[in-house]
Amino acid sequence: MRPALRDRLVVLALFAGYVAALFFTEPDLGMSRDESFYVHAARSYASYFEAVLDDPSKIFDRETIDRAYQANREHPVLMKNLYALSYLAHQKLGLFPNETVAHRFPAMLVAGALVALVFWVGRAWFGFGVGLFAAVAFATLPRVFYHSHLNCFDVPIVFFVLLTAYAYWRSLTSKKWAVLTGIAYGLALATKHNAWGLPLVFGIHFAWLAAAETARRRRGEPPAIERVPWGIVAMLTLGPLVFFAHWPWIWNDTLERVGWYVRFHLHHDYYNIVYFGVNQFRPPFPVAYPFVMTAFTVPLVILALTLLGIGQRAPAWLPDALRERWVPSARAVRDPACTDVLLFGLFAAPLVIIALPSTPIFGGTKHWMTAYPFMAIYAGVGAALCVEAAARVSLFKEKVAPLCYAVLLAPGFVETAVSHPYGLAHYTFPAGGTPGAAVHGMNRQFWGYTTQQVVPFLEEQLPNGGTIFLCDTTWLAWEMLVEAGRAPANIRPSRSMAGADFILVHHEHHFAEVDFQAWVVTGSPQPAFVSTHEGVPIISVYDNRAANRGARR
Repeated sequence: MRPALRDRLVVLALFAGYVAALFFTEPDLGMSRDESFYVHAARSYASYFEAVLDDPSKIFDRETIDRAYQANREHPVLMKNLYALSYLAHQKLGLFPNETVAHRFPAMLVAGALVALVFWVGRAWFGFGVGLFAAVAFATLPRVFYHSHLNCFDVPIVFFVLLTAYAYWRSLTSKKWAVLTGIAYGLALATKHNAWGLPLVFGIHFAWLAAAETARRRRGEPPAIERVPWGIVAMLTLGPLVFFAHWPWIWNDTLERVGWYVRFHLHHDYYNIVYFGVNQFRPPFPVAYPFVMTAFTVPLVILALTLLGIGQRAPAWLPDALRERWVPSARAVRDPACTDVLLFGLFAAPLVIIALPSTPIFGGTKHWMTAYPFMAIYAGVGAALCVEAAARVSLFKEKVAPLCYAVLLAPGFVETAVSHPYGLAHYTFPAGGTPGAAVHGMNRQFWGYTTQQVVPFLEEQLPNGGTIFLCDTTWLAWEMLVEAGRAPANIRPSRSMAGADFILVHHEHHFAEVDFQAWVVTGSPQPAFVSTHEGVPIISVYDNRAANRGARR
């Protein structure tokens, strides 16, 4: 088979396989808190598309735009527009099993494209084996797998950051790719504010590259790259135009509204998250947080391979003369594009930004997930070294590579399978698993996404219906469970504990008071049911029916 055809078939298989895996495991996941906000926003944005379809003259109508796009205006709308269009398609054509899947499906498609793109970039930089290993390793990171299901922005921004990085790398030798870099960066800006720092990362890389290019010219060698960073120029010109074009809400009062959006994220509220038993609510936050959480949530073998890959590629940073003097045995040679410098910058920058004591950390690993494709590529480099070492001592050299890769990838598959559907509660071996993380006082969950796991108990206890106190689950998230047939319509949320038949408590550090309140209201510290992950309580349910019956009398 020709390599080009083989590579395209791999891209197709990775895309289709990951989307299928997400689609068939999606019913296990209750809707999370943030997702419910984006469902509300998508429904609102859908009204704009319907109005424009009915009357195209309303495309720029301020009243029509503001009425629809007032919802969730603190985030750009590229993905929410896609969720809105998917929702409309479902409303008109019944394409999906339920509305929840309609909202989530565009994100699943982007996640599938992301896994395929990890392969494509890893292959372009370090070869087929590295790219394929990196793609599968990335796909089987437990928290990546969880977030890939959701109608949120955290996995889509990873895709657009990686796409922009690849386009920028290609733009070093192609003006056509410079234009594509600007467009890709505009789409990244239109997805989430994580994109803001990319020009700085690329600028540092190009400065490094320019120094290397100057040395080449002094040696009389022909130029290897464009003299002008056209990709960065396109990012700073085309990027903002794409951002402006995608968001109807900023078409009016542009400077004021864009300024509001930027200020919102520069001065974001601090929400709490627990870290080693301390409820982190305001800065300064622990500098080690992103590094420890990465170590605690990424399979150990991938962490080890990443460090091996970084060590193997580090000499490529050095000029040839220094590399030959300091590490003469190193095989990693610097290419004209200084790809290794770019790779390390893209891997390290998100972690360093979150490590700053003033940066909010409430989102956990999703806030630096943009580093993970590059971590996976480093892991692919490390895995290739392991394959080479195994081949040197094996009697069956032609069979070593697939077997070795399978063994190295197996822990990721196991961890991901075990983590589902408790993705945000799951911790890996360095933390001592989920029980060890509980002992260490690590954050157990957020977003109230685990409520679906107690629905069978509630159905059994309330066959004729009743009321529940939802704790961290939003009412809309519960309504989506009902709409999807994952919860009964005759069980309704209650605004108060006292008026609820059952009280739910999501086990997060700051909900300890809710646990105590449930004891007082029900008159007992004994839960009627506890949903656990690896033996660790994730969500408890307290029976308040006796107190309710007494109050009704």
